[in-house]
Amino acid sequence: MPAPAPMNGDERTVVDDTQQELADRMALRQLVDAYARHVDGGDAAAVAALFTDDGRLVTRLHGVPGDAPAVRQGPDEIADALVAGLDRYEVTTHVVGGQMVTLDGDRATGDTVCLAHHVYRSDRARRMLVMAVRYTDIYARRPDGWRFAERELHLDWRQDRVLEEG
Repeated sequence: MPAPAPMNGDERTVVDDTQQELADRMALRQLVDAYARHVDGGDAAAVAALFTDDGRLVTRLHGVPGDAPAVRQGPDEIADALVAGLDRYEVTTHVVGGQMVTLDGDRATGDTVCLAHHVYRSDRARRMLVMAVRYTDIYARRPDGWRFAERELHLDWRQDRVLEEG
């Protein structure tokens, strides 16, 4: 079998660019997965650390066009909002689905879908609220890795039901 031909500079650049793109896509997927894991673990400070220092968490949970979203900016506001928003739930489980990303150097945009399960107790029973959410993200590369510059949560639908024990 003949030895492979040596790569010229152009071919090496294509390989390096492809490897960088794959590394960036993997890092961005790990970022959204870390967000879900830290939310489910109740670690609001770890979630907030996934954002840039001036990062924004924008929440549109009411699904009513024209309603003003809740906007939290910076790690303290983001952490406080997560603690307040998740306090009523006994446990949450976020199942992250597909993610589409567009890379542009040290910036990127993306859409990620997720089914968010929230178990809570009402007056009469344990209940589960399932929400189909879609995140519209703006990412920024920092020296220590990719972070959310903005994460906007959109509620597509929700279902609230008695949780069957068993």
